[in-house]
Amino acid sequence: MSRLNVNDWLVAESFRRIEERVGRQPDAAALAIARDRGGDLPGRIRTRANALEQSPAVREDIRRLRRALGWLALVLAMLGLLVGAAAARATIAERQVDVLLATAALLLVPSLMLVAWVIAMLLGSRRGGSRGLAGTAAMAGLRWLGPRLLSSPHSADVMAAFGGAAATGWGRWRLSVITHGFWMAYAVGALATLFVFFSVVQYDLTWGTTLLSDRSVIRLVEWLAWWPERLGFISEVRADWIAAGREGAADAAARAQWARFLLAMIAAWAILPRALLLLLSLALSAFAGRHMDLETTRPGYLRLAADLSPARGDAETAGRPLPEADRRPMRRRRAHAEGILAVAVELEREDSDPASLVPGIELIDLGLADDRAGRGAALETAGRLHKPAAAVLAVCSMLRTPDAGTERFLARLAETADAPLWLVLDEGGRLEARGGDIASRRHDWQALAERAGGQAVFIDRDAPEAAELARLHRALSETGGEA
Repeated sequence: MSRLNVNDWLVAESFRRIEERVGRQPDAAALAIARDRGGDLPGRIRTRANALEQSPAVREDIRRLRRALGWLALVLAMLGLLVGAAAARATIAERQVDVLLATAALLLVPSLMLVAWVIAMLLGSRRGGSRGLAGTAAMAGLRWLGPRLLSSPHSADVMAAFGGAAATGWGRWRLSVITHGFWMAYAVGALATLFVFFSVVQYDLTWGTTLLSDRSVIRLVEWLAWWPERLGFISEVRADWIAAGREGAADAAARAQWARFLLAMIAAWAILPRALLLLLSLALSAFAGRHMDLETTRPGYLRLAADLSPARGDAETAGRPLPEADRRPMRRRRAHAEGILAVAVELEREDSDPASLVPGIELIDLGLADDRAGRGAALETAGRLHKPAAAVLAVCSMLRTPDAGTERFLARLAETADAPLWLVLDEGGRLEARGGDIASRRHDWQALAERAGGQAVFIDRDAPEAAELARLHRALSETGGEA
């Protein structure tokens, strides 16, 4: 089964929610491209969603939400620094500091929150997210918030899809990144504050107990010190040194050793575990974000399954009636004189057949136009048409620098055919692999298309984007080029 990245999953889920709420989005080009690209059902759902006309606006909303999530993580990390600094300052408000009380004040809440995180992750992985009253209320809140943060007409459904992603592996690990980032920042803020104040102010560090015996406290301190000792943050603590702290450390060396003990507690028990969990969460969220699964048993996807079946494109030949939106690419046949002329210009790939770009649309293939003879033959064929062509489709290579000769040929071909010109710029991936300046080359070809009176689409047939394929398919369908 196809695994989707998080952006494709969010696009597909957004359109599922939209279509379950307001009905199917009519777009024959998206269906034709999804069927033509093949793959299993999740892969075809992804291709169709990316090829829908509203897809760019939805993807822009998704980009905004992901940026907002990054800013939220940064803001919470800054807040964690401030809260940690304030908590540390509160524990040393007096010159005499109780070491056990300070340790408990700074480590107890983060430790409890760590236990709560472990429980939440275990429950979340078993239950797959909450669908109860709280989940319903949260989803309603997200739908209300969507139009106030985003710009597309479908912002409420995009926000709801983003909320639904929180129940996936990617969502849980991404939220874990934010959680661990906050508490690590809290511990860093506390450690930095204590270090600064211990460096410039003299504190008397001691410990005392009312209910526990001294022996119990000594064992507790020895247990707390075991992990920092193994990390090398402090030297091995002795029972007599701990007992001496019962009445306070009188000399500077003992005070410094107790101060280092408190700092080591924070570094070993708060900062290091959170840092490791933060890195683990980042790695797992990145992995999960590349391996998302669609729940294809949902009603919105089930209704799409039949229409996205590759066999559905041949339904007319089997005598099965189809809805009008699905039959449009295969409905009418036109004479070659009214067809779409297709020509390939200086492509490196051996397969220059442009028909795979626009499934269901009839093309008049003029062949290769790499030299004077090929271009002359293409112009001659265009000139013999009894009626204007529906369009001229020129497939050009991004590996080639656009020149005046190519521009004159394309402009003349469109003028001879009396038809709009569409440039398909192929082999962009090969240019990028060779270290070429892809942005500059795109700009040059775009400028050539405008000068020649045409439009350009950038479709690398090694890795075509569904949105660009659909844009070309829709444009050529509107010209009357259905087969």
